[in-house]
Amino acid sequence: MPATFALAVITPAEVKFEGTAEIVIAPGAAGDIGALANHAPMLTTLRIGVLRATVEGARRIEYAINAGFMQVLPDKVLVLTDLALSSSEIDVEKTRAELRTAEESLAGKRGADDIAEREAVTWANAKLEAAHRPGV
Repeated sequence: MPATFALAVITPAEVKFEGTAEIVIAPGAAGDIGALANHAPMLTTLRIGVLRATVEGARRIEYAINAGFMQVLPDKVLVLTDLALSSSEIDVEKTRAELRTAEESLAGKRGADDIAEREAVTWANAKLEAAHRPGV
Protein backbone atom coordinates (compact mmCIF):
# COMPACT_ATOMS: atom_id res chain seq x y z
CA MET A 1 0.00 0.00 0.00
CA PRO A 2 1.45 3.40 -0.99
CA ALA A 3 2.24 5.95 1.69
CA THR A 4 -0.48 8.56 2.20
CA PHE A 5 -0.73 12.06 3.61
CA ALA A 6 -3.48 14.46 4.64
CA LEU A 7 -4.92 16.61 1.85
CA ALA A 8 -7.18 19.63 2.20
CA VAL A 9 -8.56 21.75 -0.65
CA ILE A 10 -10.05 24.93 0.79
CA THR A 11 -11.87 27.92 -0.72
CA PRO A 12 -13.15 30.97 1.18
CA ALA A 13 -16.66 29.50 1.00
CA GLU A 14 -16.03 25.88 1.97
CA VAL A 15 -13.70 22.94 2.44
CA LYS A 16 -13.93 21.18 -0.93
CA PHE A 17 -11.99 18.09 0.11
CA GLU A 18 -10.42 16.82 3.30
CA GLY A 19 -9.00 13.32 3.52
CA THR A 20 -5.96 11.23 2.70
CA ALA A 21 -4.15 11.13 -0.63
CA GLU A 22 -1.41 9.14 -2.30
CA ILE A 23 -0.38 11.84 -4.82
CA VAL A 24 -1.37 15.39 -5.71
CA ILE A 25 -0.60 17.09 -9.02
CA ALA A 26 -1.22 20.82 -9.06
CA PRO A 27 -0.86 23.54 -11.71
CA GLY A 28 2.13 25.42 -10.30
CA ALA A 29 2.99 28.88 -11.52
CA ALA A 30 6.12 27.55 -13.24
CA GLY A 31 4.66 24.18 -14.30
CA ASP A 32 2.82 21.22 -12.83
CA ILE A 33 3.95 20.12 -9.36
CA GLY A 34 3.57 16.65 -7.91
CA ALA A 35 3.63 15.84 -4.21
CA LEU A 36 3.90 12.47 -2.50
CA ALA A 37 4.14 11.48 1.16
CA ASN A 38 7.37 12.64 2.83
CA HIS A 39 7.88 15.42 0.27
CA ALA A 40 10.26 18.19 1.28
CA PRO A 41 8.42 21.21 2.71
CA MET A 42 7.58 23.94 0.22
CA LEU A 43 5.13 26.73 -0.48
CA THR A 44 4.20 27.64 -4.03
CA THR A 45 1.74 29.70 -6.01
CA LEU A 46 -0.75 28.00 -8.30
CA ARG A 47 -2.05 29.13 -11.68
CA ILE A 48 -5.48 28.53 -13.18
CA GLY A 49 -5.75 24.87 -14.09
CA VAL A 50 -6.80 21.44 -12.89
CA LEU A 51 -5.79 20.01 -9.50
CA ARG A 52 -5.67 16.20 -9.52
CA ALA A 53 -5.22 13.75 -6.67
CA THR A 54 -5.42 10.03 -6.05
CA VAL A 55 -7.19 9.64 -2.74
CA GLU A 56 -8.64 6.99 -0.42
CA GLY A 57 -8.69 3.63 -2.15
CA ALA A 58 -7.23 4.77 -5.51
CA ARG A 59 -10.22 7.06 -6.19
CA ARG A 60 -9.30 10.08 -8.29
CA ILE A 61 -10.52 13.63 -7.69
CA GLU A 62 -10.16 16.66 -9.94
CA TYR A 63 -10.99 20.31 -9.42
CA ALA A 64 -10.73 23.26 -11.78
CA ILE A 65 -8.98 25.84 -9.61
CA ASN A 66 -8.72 29.56 -10.13
CA ALA A 67 -5.12 30.02 -8.93
CA GLY A 68 -4.05 30.06 -5.28
CA PHE A 69 -1.36 28.61 -3.04
CA MET A 70 -0.17 25.13 -2.08
CA GLN A 71 1.73 24.25 1.06
CA VAL A 72 3.47 20.89 1.04
CA LEU A 73 4.71 19.25 4.24
CA PRO A 74 5.98 15.67 4.67
CA ASP A 75 2.60 14.55 6.06
CA LYS A 76 0.17 17.13 4.70
CA VAL A 77 -0.72 19.16 1.58
CA LEU A 78 -2.91 22.24 1.87
CA VAL A 79 -4.37 23.90 -1.24
CA LEU A 80 -5.91 27.36 -0.80
CA THR A 81 -7.79 28.74 -3.80
CA ASP A 82 -10.53 31.27 -4.46
CA LEU A 83 -12.57 28.77 -6.44
CA ALA A 84 -12.48 24.98 -6.91
CA LEU A 85 -15.09 23.26 -9.07
CA SER A 86 -15.61 19.53 -9.46
CA SER A 87 -17.03 18.09 -12.67
CA SER A 88 -20.52 17.87 -11.14
CA GLU A 89 -20.48 21.63 -10.45
CA ILE A 90 -19.60 22.62 -14.03
CA ASP A 91 -22.29 23.44 -16.58
CA VAL A 92 -20.53 22.34 -19.78
CA GLU A 93 -22.77 24.20 -22.24
CA LYS A 94 -22.54 27.43 -20.24
CA THR A 95 -18.77 27.02 -20.00
CA ARG A 96 -18.49 26.47 -23.76
CA ALA A 97 -20.42 29.71 -24.29
CA GLU A 98 -18.08 31.47 -21.82
CA LEU A 99 -15.10 30.12 -23.78
CA ARG A 100 -16.47 31.40 -27.11
CA THR A 101 -17.12 34.84 -25.60
CA ALA A 102 -13.67 34.98 -24.01
CA GLU A 103 -11.97 33.93 -27.25
CA GLU A 104 -13.89 36.59 -29.19
CA SER A 105 -12.90 39.23 -26.63
CA LEU A 106 -9.28 38.10 -26.79
CA ALA A 107 -9.28 38.23 -30.60
CA GLY A 108 -10.64 41.77 -30.45
CA LYS A 109 -7.76 42.99 -28.29
CA ARG A 110 -5.14 42.54 -31.03
CA GLY A 111 -2.10 42.78 -28.78
CA ALA A 112 -3.49 45.34 -26.37
CA ASP A 113 -3.62 44.66 -22.62
CA ASP A 114 -5.34 41.28 -22.69
CA ILE A 115 -4.58 39.69 -19.33
CA ALA A 116 -8.23 39.42 -18.25
CA GLU A 117 -9.25 37.88 -21.58
CA ARG A 118 -6.42 35.33 -21.48
CA GLU A 119 -7.37 34.37 -17.92
CA ALA A 120 -11.02 33.96 -18.96
CA VAL A 121 -10.00 31.62 -21.79
CA THR A 122 -7.71 29.66 -19.47
CA TRP A 123 -10.41 29.37 -16.77
CA ALA A 124 -13.03 28.14 -19.25
CA ASN A 125 -10.58 25.56 -20.63
CA ALA A 126 -9.69 24.38 -17.10
CA LYS A 127 -13.38 23.90 -16.28
CA LEU A 128 -13.94 21.90 -19.48
CA GLU A 129 -10.87 19.78 -18.73
CA ALA A 130 -12.10 19.07 -15.19
CA ALA A 131 -15.51 18.16 -16.62
CA HIS A 132 -13.75 15.82 -19.09
CA ARG A 133 -15.24 17.62 -22.07
CA PRO A 134 -13.12 19.11 -24.86
CA GLY A 135 -13.35 22.78 -25.69
CA VAL A 136 -15.15 24.28 -28.66
